[in-house]
Amino acid sequence: MSESKEDTDITIQSVTDQVNTRNNLSSIMPTFSAFSEKLASSRYLKWAIIALLPALILLRNPVEQLDTDLWWQMALGKYYITHHTLIADHSIFSWTPTDPTWIYNTCLGSIVFYLGYSLMGGFGLWIIQWLIFIGVFVSFYLFLRLIGQRLDITSVTIIAAIGMVCSLACSMYKPELFSALLFCWTVFIFFYVKLTRQTLTFYIYPLLFALWVNLHGAFIFGLIFLVLVFTGELLNRIFFSKESFTTKDLTHLGIVCVLSFAATVLNPYGIDYLSSTYNGLTSDAYMSLINKYILAYLSLWPYLKDINVSSFRLGQTAWIMTIMMFFLGCLFLYELIKKRSCDFALLFVNVALYWKGMETSRASYFFPLAFFFSFFYLLHRLKLKNVLGKATILSLLVFFFFFASTSYLTVRYGAGSKWFGMGIDSFVPVKEVAFLKKYHPEGPIFNDYVIGGYLMWDLYPDYKVFIDPRCSPFRKQTFPDYMAFTNVRVTGKDIQRFREKYPFKIAILHYRQLILIYDFLQAGGEWRLLYFGQNAAILMHKSLLPTISPEMGSVDLSPVRFRKVTNPQVLLNIFHFYINVNPNAARFIYDIYKINVSDYYKFKEEHLQGMDLAIRLKESEAKARKKGPTLVTPLSGAGLGKGNAASVRNDFSKPLPTL
Repeated sequence: MSESKEDTDITIQSVTDQVNTRNNLSSIMPTFSAFSEKLASSRYLKWAIIALLPALILLRNPVEQLDTDLWWQMALGKYYITHHTLIADHSIFSWTPTDPTWIYNTCLGSIVFYLGYSLMGGFGLWIIQWLIFIGVFVSFYLFLRLIGQRLDITSVTIIAAIGMVCSLACSMYKPELFSALLFCWTVFIFFYVKLTRQTLTFYIYPLLFALWVNLHGAFIFGLIFLVLVFTGELLNRIFFSKESFTTKDLTHLGIVCVLSFAATVLNPYGIDYLSSTYNGLTSDAYMSLINKYILAYLSLWPYLKDINVSSFRLGQTAWIMTIMMFFLGCLFLYELIKKRSCDFALLFVNVALYWKGMETSRASYFFPLAFFFSFFYLLHRLKLKNVLGKATILSLLVFFFFFASTSYLTVRYGAGSKWFGMGIDSFVPVKEVAFLKKYHPEGPIFNDYVIGGYLMWDLYPDYKVFIDPRCSPFRKQTFPDYMAFTNVRVTGKDIQRFREKYPFKIAILHYRQLILIYDFLQAGGEWRLLYFGQNAAILMHKSLLPTISPEMGSVDLSPVRFRKVTNPQVLLNIFHFYINVNPNAARFIYDIYKINVSDYYKFKEEHLQGMDLAIRLKESEAKARKKGPTLVTPLSGAGLGKGNAASVRNDFSKPLPTL
């Protein structure tokens, strides 16, 4: 009897605990919501977050070190201006075989960036970028005003999330930035008409596409957007006619779609440009080549589960986009349950853009732009705008996470980063190209893919490039051959066979291809070091040795040249090059690294330890070689003439000379 009573007491107690827990939760939630709404009403807090927004976007978008497209885009802009034309012969910049059927048109975009750089240097490029950022923000602000929504903490946090995602592609200075702005306007116009039913506004689209087709090739996404919304609105009309466009509205939208497609013919190449673009996008061989080798086209799906410091930006982008899609999915489900309705246009657009953005990182900026308008439109239509105020605390936490993580990564991992367009040319072979232009050794040249764009900009017409980041003109022969040659270790015989097909005598290679540089210099004495700077090395074939002038041979190659370099990756590249020449020079670079690189840089201690170990190993090897014959010559080559020029250039197949 007593046991039964105890069991009864336990049961009653557990029920009582559950009831108390529910009461506590029910009392906490209103308190949380009330506190959130109180924070949302704070003007000082709101303006503080708004003031921090541009600072966050600035931190997230330093000068991009891997921007390979800017220089060839400006080279095209320069060509258009100097030749008074809007049509470029894309084969003139290279000496290797190109596809004459390939057409690419960014005439207006390339001209704008060329003029910006010519007038104000890197700062001019930054100004263009931020004018576009401001244009996107103004579009967001006008849309919020249109639906009667304030620019509050939650909406600013959503804009910050969009900025974080878009930075993956929009941190680089190139005509693609115009596509972000014009796509934003394309989506804004659609939702403006959806809210106001002023269908004549649709007729802005043909003018917009006539401009867009001459700025950048992503106008294709704008056309796809129109097709998707027209199809979706047609289904809305059939299944949910109450809130859909009228037949008259759909007629206007259909006419505008046709006119917009027709407007894209208004480019210097006419219909040929569209057919060339279509052929490129539908070529399985070409797209598989691009997806395999070009990082801009990598998929974001793996980064949903594999996120670490090295890929944090990719992982963060993937997760922000996925959370955005989750929120939209919740709103679509809510509308389906509550109203027995579904907006097919919004569903098609957001699902398609989310999938494409996750599949191809370069296209990741389209979905968040469409998300902003779709999300706030659905909140407005479903009368759920009060949710924004209740989410203020969560929004603050998210915003401060964005700001803290971006600041931390900038300080700890972004040593050497620059802003406002400064130092845009510090990652390209400026002095290396100046050396070639001054002494003009006999070509043609072999160059790596990365620096080909800069060579188009600064070295043409003195030399034509082997390959460059345009990629498409070389897709049938040169690009596959180049990838097959550079993606493996090569021997002297491999280089000789490659030269039988492409008879170059000079090679200029970025330090990203350091192993390839070593392979050349270890090719049985066939190749010698001619010059190297902070970003690239210039190699020459031994057949050019008799042409070396005393002046060319006496060029300063000492490590003192790099005493003002602060970028750790650049210094590390230079160190790895010098360590194979002489430990004393490498030690000098080690000292520069130790002084110039910030102590806050995460990898500084690790790099210094590795550099010191490498120096000690080389010094040990040098001591071991003292028992045998030694080769010691000044690398600068001072006082050398044609006869002994060969002795000053390093044959890496033998014991290395010292400085």
